[in-house]
Amino acid sequence: YVWLTTASRSLNFAAQLLLISTLHPYFSYIPPNMEKTTEKTPIVSSGEDIGNGRLLTFDEIPSWQKCVYLFRKERCKEDKTDTFQDTTSIFAQDTVNIHSHSIGAIIFSIILPFHFYATLYQAVPEAQPIDGVVFLIYFAGVAACFACSALFHTVGNHSQRIHGIYNRVDCCGIVLLMWGASLASIHFAFVCNSHLRSLHWFLSSASASGCITFILGPMFIKPAYRTARALTYLSLGLFAIVFIVHGIYLYGFMMQRKRLALEWMGLMALFNFLGCTAYAFRFPEVKFPGRFDLVGHSHQIMHVAVLIAGLVHYHGLSQALLETRGGKMHAC
Repeated sequence: YVWLTTASRSLNFAAQLLLISTLHPYFSYIPPNMEKTTEKTPIVSSGEDIGNGRLLTFDEIPSWQKCVYLFRKERCKEDKTDTFQDTTSIFAQDTVNIHSHSIGAIIFSIILPFHFYATLYQAVPEAQPIDGVVFLIYFAGVAACFACSALFHTVGNHSQRIHGIYNRVDCCGIVLLMWGASLASIHFAFVCNSHLRSLHWFLSSASASGCITFILGPMFIKPAYRTARALTYLSLGLFAIVFIVHGIYLYGFMMQRKRLALEWMGLMALFNFLGCTAYAFRFPEVKFPGRFDLVGHSHQIMHVAVLIAGLVHYHGLSQALLETRGGKMHAC
């Protein structure tokens, strides 16, 4: 069971690694009177009219936005003033992606902090300020990730340059999510040893800082550096696995099972893994090309799965707080 739990955590970060290290393929939309495109490719008339604009086919869009197995595309903008208007007025491939994570950002930035304060922090007399701090860091990391994702899907269609900039923003948000989740779990794993807790916090923060530094570099999005990207993110995931194994070695599995709510952590890993597996294998659109262009394609599945995983991890952290502060283990 110990190795099963550790393996599930490994699958979780492997899935997150797979998500970040793969460049996002995105799509295009051209409004009625727009003549300029980012490539000198003749525009055919096989697109689909929707509202005031037109969804494009696979052959009509620039190569940097092509996504195999998805045939009807979105917006291709060079006029930045209309980007947000078109995003909200036209239902296209990114609509579910935008709103799934914009709603997620609201949940983690407003709803869950109030829920935590009212039902957990005030309800557990032994709760300490540091407990509230690590929960707020987790909320902020997840909310930032979802906000960056929604922003990228909103403006990424503008041009190739804007797409590249906000692709980095999106990836930085994912690192913040991983970092915030790790810090909260490390807190409960070493709740009775502030020195070890600080050590693992430092290792996780240093790895996250290295990831963000690399992401912001000019070489990040180049295909030749795919392996370097993967190794950078893998280091962040490995530090998370290390603190779990270290805690089990020091305190025993049964103790850490309660401190970390390992069952809920495993469920979180499962949702992340399933979502990123669908994204990696382009399922279901690879089996049914053209049928899931607007709703139900792999990127949307991944978005929803990551949102559910974030909620599951919050529940797990809540159980960890109750066990370490309000249960039999509150005395160190």
